[in-house]
Amino acid sequence: MTAEAAGLDTRWIEDGLLKRKSMYSPIVCYETTDPKRLYQLKEYLLSRPETKGADYVFVYDQWEGLGKLTATSGATPGAPAGFTVEPYKRPVGSSALAQKLGEEASALVAFKAVLKEVDGYLKKWRTILIVQNISDNREAETGFQSALRAWAIDPAIINKGSMVIVMTSDANRILDDFTKELVVIISVDPSSAAEREYIIRRDAHELELNLTEPQVLEVSVATAGLNLHQLESLLLESYHRTHGFDLPTVKQLKSELVKRSGVLEVRDPQTGFVDIGGYEVIKDFVRKYIINVLREPDRAGRFGLPLPKGILFFGPPGTGKSLFANALAREINLPFINLVTENIYSKWLGESGQNLRNAIRLAEKMSPAIVFVDEIDRFGKRGEATSDSAGEETKRVFSQFLEWLGKPDREAIIVGTTNVPEHLDEAFTRTGRFDYKIPFLYPGEQARLDILLVHLGMKDGAQKTRVPLAIPEAELVDFLRREVVPLTSEFSGAELEELVTRAKRVAFDRGGRFIETGDFIKAAKSFRIDRGQRRETIDNCLEQARRFTDDQTFLDSLEQEMEVD
Repeated sequence: MTAEAAGLDTRWIEDGLLKRKSMYSPIVCYETTDPKRLYQLKEYLLSRPETKGADYVFVYDQWEGLGKLTATSGATPGAPAGFTVEPYKRPVGSSALAQKLGEEASALVAFKAVLKEVDGYLKKWRTILIVQNISDNREAETGFQSALRAWAIDPAIINKGSMVIVMTSDANRILDDFTKELVVIISVDPSSAAEREYIIRRDAHELELNLTEPQVLEVSVATAGLNLHQLESLLLESYHRTHGFDLPTVKQLKSELVKRSGVLEVRDPQTGFVDIGGYEVIKDFVRKYIINVLREPDRAGRFGLPLPKGILFFGPPGTGKSLFANALAREINLPFINLVTENIYSKWLGESGQNLRNAIRLAEKMSPAIVFVDEIDRFGKRGEATSDSAGEETKRVFSQFLEWLGKPDREAIIVGTTNVPEHLDEAFTRTGRFDYKIPFLYPGEQARLDILLVHLGMKDGAQKTRVPLAIPEAELVDFLRREVVPLTSEFSGAELEELVTRAKRVAFDRGGRFIETGDFIKAAKSFRIDRGQRRETIDNCLEQARRFTDDQTFLDSLEQEMEVD
């Protein structure tokens, strides 16, 4: 075994071998797309006493065909041993069927011939067959599942100690439910913290980088969720870009890798509560019951207080729900993972469920993290009538998400938002799914002033660029409170941000060097808002808040802050 293999976790391999030894099945399917894991498996099989004594170890790849796996010695004395895969050659006197392996035929036809050829080895000698890089299966042409089902219960294969190992990204893509019942399926973790730390130290040593232990831990945490191949490639790219393992670069490169999944995006939140104007009641509530509990898990554990696992933000558009979710991740120093719900659903049967399964698996590997689910009502309702396969697929996706939401051992903290909480299935709003259901209403007078000051860069600690003013700040604050804030009654936070932008445009268009008081008045009067419709929206929001928010003290304080009658 090489030094590298000694630094990698082999429990996933051992779990499969233990299942085989315990007679669950001679067929083990490992779910992984990591080429490093495949290399690790082959090295393990040739080095451990329980497997290296096999009479034959075959490897089948749809492109390379069938080969025989053999160990090789190091190129120089003392160099680590490795392995090679030699093309399979049928012994002299082979059957006509076996000769097809040497013909130029399609990979699928060759696969069927391979299965028939290896069948004899599995039954007569102690044989291991590795089937790698299988992403789909046309059963009528390959007979792959039929072979697995037969081998799983064949007494000769079981007694000889033979074994078939299937390496695939997703067992559901190549095996039906019947076959899966006869196969051991093991989902391989992308990487453990110990493995990442080992690789980071090893690569840093090889690249002559001096990393402290805290730096190693920082990079390890930042790369959680990546597989071994991705980790090594990312570290090398960071080195070639920055001559080191630069943490912001590492996070950016990881975000790019995760984004390729199409259903997850990883962000590094840059804004905190100080960048959000107003909403002080919500900030205080979240600090007290969510942030403090997450920051002090040991003390919470002594009280038997569970860590919050789900939070629902609801309210009209533009009230800051998404912004607040980002800021929450920043306040508790956790990654922010965006679940792109519109990309989950596919026109292909079964793909939607697989998209969500992959997203959940990856999100859990990167957790603890904030998993943001915008417009969570997209998942629909269980009771909605359906008459086609697409509707049934939507139901299955809903059930998958609901199951994840209810898992007590879930590491991810799910933050969902909706503009229409009345459209949510009751399973979402029932106590136990979301720890807290928090309404976001339109800001009151003080909150509107705070929001304007944030976007003018006048709030200490906020990241907005300070705007050049024609009058002293204290005078402008007084002017905004007296003249502008009353004009913005029933504005949303997003509309107040737009008001500041319009005031800047007015000042720019007139050729001014500073923003003047008249620019704000002109900007405020340029808005067209249907006050009657807005009032209906506010009344509906209050009704929903009183229905879904189960903390009356919090709701009373919120209504007082929002100046609700």
